[in-house]
Amino acid sequence: MNTYDDLVNDYLRAVEQALAGVPANRRAELLADLSEHIAAKRAELSPDQETEVEVRSILELLGDPEEVAAEAMVDAEPPLPASPPILIEPKKRSAALIWVAVTIAAVATMCVLAGLLGLMFFSVSSGGTPEATVPTSSDSVAPTPSPPPVPTPS
Repeated sequence: MNTYDDLVNDYLRAVEQALAGVPANRRAELLADLSEHIAAKRAELSPDQETEVEVRSILELLGDPEEVAAEAMVDAEPPLPASPPILIEPKKRSAALIWVAVTIAAVATMCVLAGLLGLMFFSVSSGGTPEATVPTSSDSVAPTPSPPPVPTPS
């Protein structure tokens, strides 16, 4: 690290101290952007052009660290206020409980009806009556005769 890097680090440290009131994540973002800008300006200089005078010139063009921080604070978004918890008044609470109970009862009734309709549909589609499964006399098979006895040698 050369003396020019020390100049840049001192400048960034001064800006960081001036940004003390800014949230840490926003402060880090601003410092990273500023550091990238300085590095880009230094990269435009050839190695023999990069002198202490040139580096100081780049930093002076950016402005006083206090001014840079003040401008960044103006641009910084204010934090969002915390939202208060939702409170339900007692009268509204009982009305809400009634609506929940009615909704649950309606859904339960619909489930029972759907189950009964399903049972009815399946019983009709399978023939409807138990008599359809009993074989009739025309469907019966005649018994097969038993084979004749085999003679035994005497």
